[in-house]
Amino acid sequence: MSRVLDRAHRDERGMILGNVLIFGTVMMLLVATMIAVSTSGAVKAATDRNFQNAMAAAYAGLADYQSKLSNDNGYALYGNADAQFSKSSGSTFVNADKNIAFTTSGRDWAPVVGSSDQWFRYEVDNSDYSGKGVLRVRVTGKSGSSVRSLVANLKGDGFINYLYFTNYESSNPALTGSDCTTAYQWQSVSGKCAAVQFAGSDTLDGPIRTNDVFTSACSTVFNGSVEQHDTTVLPASGGCAGSFNGGPASAVPYLGLPALNTNMSQETRTDLPTTVPRPGCMYTGPTRVKFLGNGKMTVWSPWSKATQIKVDSASGAVSAADDAAKAAALCGGVTDLQSAAGATIATLPSNLMYVQDVPSASNNVNAWGASYPSRYSNTYCTTAVTVRANGSVTTTRNQPFDNGQGFPAAGEWINGGRSDNSYQTGSASDTYRCSAGDVFVSGAFSGAMTIASSGTVWVTGDITYGSPTNDVLGLVGQNAVEIYNPARCTSYPTTYQWGVGYVTDTSRCNTAGVGLLNRSGGASITVAAAIASNAGTFWNQNYDIGPKLGTLKVVGSIAQNWRGAVATTGNTGFSKNYVYDQRLLTTAPPKFLQPVSTSYGVTTQVEVQAAYAADGSCAKTTGGACR
Repeated sequence: MSRVLDRAHRDERGMILGNVLIFGTVMMLLVATMIAVSTSGAVKAATDRNFQNAMAAAYAGLADYQSKLSNDNGYALYGNADAQFSKSSGSTFVNADKNIAFTTSGRDWAPVVGSSDQWFRYEVDNSDYSGKGVLRVRVTGKSGSSVRSLVANLKGDGFINYLYFTNYESSNPALTGSDCTTAYQWQSVSGKCAAVQFAGSDTLDGPIRTNDVFTSACSTVFNGSVEQHDTTVLPASGGCAGSFNGGPASAVPYLGLPALNTNMSQETRTDLPTTVPRPGCMYTGPTRVKFLGNGKMTVWSPWSKATQIKVDSASGAVSAADDAAKAAALCGGVTDLQSAAGATIATLPSNLMYVQDVPSASNNVNAWGASYPSRYSNTYCTTAVTVRANGSVTTTRNQPFDNGQGFPAAGEWINGGRSDNSYQTGSASDTYRCSAGDVFVSGAFSGAMTIASSGTVWVTGDITYGSPTNDVLGLVGQNAVEIYNPARCTSYPTTYQWGVGYVTDTSRCNTAGVGLLNRSGGASITVAAAIASNAGTFWNQNYDIGPKLGTLKVVGSIAQNWRGAVATTGNTGFSKNYVYDQRLLTTAPPKFLQPVSTSYGVTTQVEVQAAYAADGSCAKTTGGACR
């Protein structure tokens, strides 16, 4: 019995040992699993952190590029032509500014300031910059072994982003004949020019901005944001200043218009292939443009000799481009431009037309010296107009003044401004100068182009888009963009001359005899374009005489140095209906006027496949090509 019990006792100890071994093994497996899970979590946490940091580095790179653009508008032409994103777009650059962020291979990356484990690179596509004012940039960020890329579209935050922009909210004293002092309405200046106000019938469907402060009537309607020097819109009368459906006025910093647009003429040069890869067209002297609604236009420009030019850097001599046939195909043949029929050509494809004054320098191909085009003569251009008793003005050659494009029109009387109980007769040769870079535009437009003038852009009739989604036009006048609204005079005062008797005094017009030549009461006009005037204004010729007209509808944007009047608070001129073209937030007319300085905002942004590997080499597609 004792041996049996002893054997049973030994068998029980074996079972316990087995249980201990099994339990210990399970515990070891649990510990190992916990360690593995913990280690895996640490690795995953590090990977997640690098993944997030890589995108943060990409955003930092985008901000770095935006900052460089804002400090130097010319930075849009800086980049690396060997970058895949740039090379495939056809972009051109002047240099890389020794910017390490333009690196396209190897281990060099630009570091994110304040970080020890984040880097970035960027590649630029500026192929649409001159045409639409848009830059595309692909930015790649790296952290650890994680690499991420994004593509963003950038556009300057300039005056084209606003339906209505002014530097001053007063009129140009040179146009009004006032001896007032140009100053901002918020400044305490003695004798400053009075503000031009928004009328009660005015509706503004879009954002507006001024370096001054706006003045408006109680029933003026603002359907967009109102940005100005301070937060108070001045009331025209009473205690209210409009309906602010887009929110109350806000204060914003100064935004400067360039003083001149002459730099736009550079876009017609063929000797600057890097900065001007697609030259536009140069026209000289008074030029008329009629849009034909089918993607074509007819251009009359009698003074033009060369429509594309090159400039000798040493002497400054201006000569015709080498390829005359190419210039004629794009801009029209010189013989046709000088003919009565004009040159009918396609609207310039994503390009610019610049109209310059007739140059006086003898080394300029478009100079004429003492000679004139065949349709002109010395007398034709320099004789002061004599207004006949019936107010008629002939346009026959060698007769009283005509600028060669039909201005002044037959029967047009030039308004020189009110004086006592009558209006003075103005000078036709001052209004429609014979050799000025003025352009007269109207018609149904199809395409994408900009017309810039060293003088005045005259809108002689409706300008409309064939396709509101595809067509875009820019109008830039150095002195003004002006609605052509000619006057007439039907009643002149008489004066008594000793020994002669009573004679008609054509230097003045009776108040009752002043009216409009080609517009009757209620007549309206539409202008579809982005409009800018560097040193001048956008206004309605003879806004203060004649009957009450209809609506001036602008679909686009307006930027001007001085506020231009289009009506009076009485019963003359147009009511405004200004509608912002929302496309201008993301694009611009080709080679449009740029602000003096501007910041660049992101209009679209999307993450794309990584452009590089962590070692700095290009990431490749399934076909083996660099992305």
